[in-house]
Amino acid sequence: MAKISFTSGSLRGTQVGDDEAYAGIDSTYNVLIGDAGGSILNHASGGNDTFVSGANATSIFFGDANGDITDFGVGGSDSFTGLGTATNSFYGDAGGRLSGHALGGNDSFSETSGGKAGAPLSSYFYGDAGGDITGFAIGGDDAFFGRAVFTNFVFAGDSGGDMSGHSRGGTDTFTIAVNFSTFSIFGDAAGSISQYATGGNDHFVSSGGDGTSTIYGDAGQDLRGHAVGGDDTFQGTGTFYGDVGGNISDNAAGGNDTASMLASRGLPVDAFYGDAGGSITNNGHGGNDSLTALIGGGGPPNTVFLFSFFGDAGGDLLQNASGGDDSFSAGGTIGSAVFFYGDAGGNLSGHTHGGNDNFLSIRASATFFGDAGGNMSDASMGGDDTFTASGSQDTATNMFFGDAAGQMSGNSKGGSDTFLGAQNTTNTFYGDAGLEMIGNSVGGADHFTGGIGSTNTAYGDALNMSGHAVGGNDILTGGDDASGLSAGSFNDTLVGDAQLLADRARGGNDTIVSGTGNDDMWGDAQLIIGKAQGGNDSFVFVAANGHDKIEDFGQTAGSQSGKDHIDVSGLGIGNFGQLAISAFNDTTHESIITFGLGNDVIVHSQHALTAQDFIFV
Repeated sequence: MAKISFTSGSLRGTQVGDDEAYAGIDSTYNVLIGDAGGSILNHASGGNDTFVSGANATSIFFGDANGDITDFGVGGSDSFTGLGTATNSFYGDAGGRLSGHALGGNDSFSETSGGKAGAPLSSYFYGDAGGDITGFAIGGDDAFFGRAVFTNFVFAGDSGGDMSGHSRGGTDTFTIAVNFSTFSIFGDAAGSISQYATGGNDHFVSSGGDGTSTIYGDAGQDLRGHAVGGDDTFQGTGTFYGDVGGNISDNAAGGNDTASMLASRGLPVDAFYGDAGGSITNNGHGGNDSLTALIGGGGPPNTVFLFSFFGDAGGDLLQNASGGDDSFSAGGTIGSAVFFYGDAGGNLSGHTHGGNDNFLSIRASATFFGDAGGNMSDASMGGDDTFTASGSQDTATNMFFGDAAGQMSGNSKGGSDTFLGAQNTTNTFYGDAGLEMIGNSVGGADHFTGGIGSTNTAYGDALNMSGHAVGGNDILTGGDDASGLSAGSFNDTLVGDAQLLADRARGGNDTIVSGTGNDDMWGDAQLIIGKAQGGNDSFVFVAANGHDKIEDFGQTAGSQSGKDHIDVSGLGIGNFGQLAISAFNDTTHESIITFGLGNDVIVHSQHALTAQDFIFV
């Protein structure tokens, strides 16, 4: 079939556009259209055209049609190159919409020009449609390359507007160098993706410094209806949104995105949002995202590099939303700071569920919010999250909030979270809530293990507990320290439930395990008031425990301090007669158990210790 040269009207039927080469004129205003001044309809197809902009010019190029591509129309595989100090707007296939069963071509875009300091240029590249993509239309697999100085770039992989119906984005590739330029990149749609539309599996590579790059894996605005984000990959520097810059709602789901990021040189502050920059609500779902980041290096002396990870949403999880199971690994120079929000930067409410997230920190100081950077309320549930600090982290400080940094209220429930400390760090741990647990909230069964040579403060559930809150059955283990501190000075403070238990709050049945340093051990709370009640706790000792103290040993079931036990089975002690216990002091309510030279524990109890207070081999 003979190909049709450019027509000012529309391509119809089975017409096919010719393959043409177009060049813009320097220092003027260029409007060039590859195949049709109107639309591409029926089963018509655009040709494979080549466009080169003029220098010092304003160029507007349409690869196939100035209007729409609809029915079963197909866009050609066109090539666009921006040259010189030009302002460019390139539309890969249609200036309008793709609809019906239209198919976008596999187009390529490249610009290596640039403006001047104080007078930046602007360039806009739309992979398939300047407008919306609807129906069953599919975007092409487009390639974008930008390496221009002092230029404001906007790249939209498929649509400059919205995607809806059952449309699908193409598998697009973006490669940029951020040298004194600003990039806004949308993997699929600059607007929103809704109904049953699906984002493509796009790939982004961002390098360089002294500029900004903001990259949206699927859409700049929202994911709605039953829309699904693509499984996108990100590499380099910038602020990355795995799926959308706005919200995910109404059964929409984020993709399973992967990122490898670098925060260094002139870009000391970067961020990654696994799914949504806004909130996830009304049965929206976050994807299972994975990120690896290298933080620090190459900046001015004493630069503090900051990195924020939001596993699912920068805002809230609302109604019946759920977070994904996300995995993050961050390595950094000393002085780097990492903030990790496992599910939401804000609050969890309604019947939301946090995901089971994993975070590895190497050297950098880290603040970990297992599920919410704010509060948890209603019937929300935290995920089972894990934080592992690796390597020697001299001067590093780690803060861990197992579920919420603020308050847990209503019938919210904490997950069963795990913290594994690194060497030479300062660690503060709240198993469930950093501020308080109130109402009928329930703590999870959390695990804390302090690092070697570290200073640790751990609260199994929250700073304060009141109302009818219930603590989880937590296991807190002190660090392995060889500090040689004298008796009465402590490496670790381990508190089974909270600093304060009030009202009718109840502590969990916790296990407090001594490390090799000096541990200040509390089974329940540092202060119990009202009708609050502690749990039945166990204090565990092994060899080389240091100089420890049990502050609240309970000896009566149902009492405010509960019925606790001292577990000496790990020391090979088989009966009460093998223990060296000092006389009980009626004034201080204290006695001293000596396990060996330099290893002992002071026990504050209601009355003198008996065999019933111990667990033997």
